[in-house]
Amino acid sequence: MSGAPPPRPGVWLCRRSSRSVAALPSEETGRHRFLVGTCDLNSPNEIHLVEFAEETAEIACKQTIPTDDEVWLISPCPTDSKLVLTSGTCHSGTKNSASLRVLRLDNGEVTQQPLLVDEEHPLSSSVKSALWDPHQKGSLVLADSEAVHSFQGASASGGTLLRQSTLDVGQRCNGACLDPHHRQQLSTVDDGHLKTWDLRSNRLAFRKDGAHLFGAKDVDYNPNVPYQVLTTGEDACLRFWDLRQLSSSLRSLTGGHHHWVVRSRYNAHHDQLVLSCGSDSLLCLWRIPSVASAPLGAAKAQDAQKSPDGLVRKYEEHEDSCYSCCWSAADPWVFASVSFDGKLVVNRVPGEEKYRILM
Repeated sequence: MSGAPPPRPGVWLCRRSSRSVAALPSEETGRHRFLVGTCDLNSPNEIHLVEFAEETAEIACKQTIPTDDEVWLISPCPTDSKLVLTSGTCHSGTKNSASLRVLRLDNGEVTQQPLLVDEEHPLSSSVKSALWDPHQKGSLVLADSEAVHSFQGASASGGTLLRQSTLDVGQRCNGACLDPHHRQQLSTVDDGHLKTWDLRSNRLAFRKDGAHLFGAKDVDYNPNVPYQVLTTGEDACLRFWDLRQLSSSLRSLTGGHHHWVVRSRYNAHHDQLVLSCGSDSLLCLWRIPSVASAPLGAAKAQDAQKSPDGLVRKYEEHEDSCYSCCWSAADPWVFASVSFDGKLVVNRVPGEEKYRILM
């Protein structure tokens, strides 16, 4: 781990409890846009559209969007940059229910409409993952604590979603991720298990019991390597898997976190870089060239010796549990994280690590 000081971070305070941050595309070079949702029980909630200027490391809130519900998840549409799905909890009297809304962001104008689910098969009040299917317009996959649900009909006008299927995936499901390489396939983590499902047949394709001690918290697909996923868990560990050979993990990373690792994300352009955040208030940047897509062949072995797997840097700007992190949609070297006290921090990959990858 390098001793050089990291670039100065950008900091924004939402002043309300927060659990979600997501990156939005930006047309301006050096400008990074993020959405941050609040989930305060006792105050009106908001979604903040903030912009990070890389040259000055300053963050400005460009827009504050009021919302009636707690926002637990934010999911930009991969095929329409103006659409964003939010998921949270709606409190009505003594009853709590899952809330889905679709936002349309168009040149400063914002509209938001509720998405309704048929009352015969309601969602759990805690939606763990809200995913747009990039292969089918208006298609959503939602994972709650026990099942994965597929829907059609998501649009900026809101309305009732048309349920396609419901797949029971196990108790204490904590998350799901769609396979970017194989249509109609996704992986889930529930309790301590990693499972991969074929949504066409509603059948289990791959399964690993005991993927993590105590419980698995999150799963993400390598964007560049088929059948390779990353999981995190309550054992403070990140594990890398080949779904076709689940007898043991390809690699395990420890030493960054000392409590639950609740979220981890591959860098979409440089899959040897991985972010993770946890309930220990830490954000960690890792390198994992041994299971990355590049470099290939003999150069890969040489690079692994020069840049061994492990922790690049530990970021300690947060003072509360860090529940969400993401890479910028405008630049592969910028990333953001948010903690429960509403503190958003934007950081950059250290220069020496960036140049090591580029060279």
